[in-house]
Amino acid sequence: MKKLFLLSIVLVSQAVAAQFQVWSNSFDTPADLQGWTTHDLNANGNGWVQGQNIYHNGTALTYGTSGVLRYSVSLVPTGNVAGFGTENDWIISPQINLEGASGTISLAASIGRQRTSHLNLGRDLFIFVSTAQKPVPELSDFQAMTVDANGNDIASPYRIIAGTTDNPFSNDLTQFTEDVVDLSAFAGKKIYIGLWSNRKASGNNLQNINIDEMAIYASSFLGTADVKNKKENLTKIEENPVKELLQLKLNPGFKEKMTSVTIYNAAGQKVFSASYNRSLNVATLTSGMYIAEVSDGNITESLKFIKK
Repeated sequence: MKKLFLLSIVLVSQAVAAQFQVWSNSFDTPADLQGWTTHDLNANGNGWVQGQNIYHNGTALTYGTSGVLRYSVSLVPTGNVAGFGTENDWIISPQINLEGASGTISLAASIGRQRTSHLNLGRDLFIFVSTAQKPVPELSDFQAMTVDANGNDIASPYRIIAGTTDNPFSNDLTQFTEDVVDLSAFAGKKIYIGLWSNRKASGNNLQNINIDEMAIYASSFLGTADVKNKKENLTKIEENPVKELLQLKLNPGFKEKMTSVTIYNAAGQKVFSASYNRSLNVATLTSGMYIAEVSDGNITESLKFIKK
């Protein structure tokens, strides 16, 4: 984790203290775009990529040392990509599970500009909420959020932006400016986030940007209610949030020697599996929200917990 890790433990300009991290992406390596989908709609080979940040060093454009989610029509060291006048490119996140999140939910992003002439820049966040009828969105679902019935641009109410009067850029182009967006309206939901870059004669016209990291934090957590049904869990987590040891007081109905514990992160990925033990070492897990599935093959209980 990079700069935004501090949001979980200290006050920052626009966030609140003691928020728990729900989801994050550092964009340090190409592997960090696993699950993301990109769309190069003008088919010029240019679009959203993971890579080193681009900035102008006073003489020419060059690459920095930060791994970022980047969009640029500028070539290094000079020039523009072919066909940049018709850019129309999307990147869409994998599912972000906010089912356990409550209270104030904040998305934080570190934004970097590529030239001093970029006085302020940002991106609208087009957010799709999963439903039972359509759990996974299509590109057309995001495109429909951008215009009204008459084809006029619609501004999203959710936007990361830096370089404003109250959130200015550093003069050092290698530095990033943090912005925070309130996503509290999506508590308890599963969402996808779409980012759009385009070039139009009028209306939305959004181009070069470096995003050093994105993370989502929640001020409270729904607790250890069963994720799969409304029955009360008899297995209890003795200390929640968890620091290093996940301490479980097992349901007396479980066959202890047959019981296993599997832990999933907020994206639904399995990150830990072991035979039941009263204290399980989870120190290697990153800060965030998790689901511990406890099962003896006959009974299964799912408990939510926070890893500090």
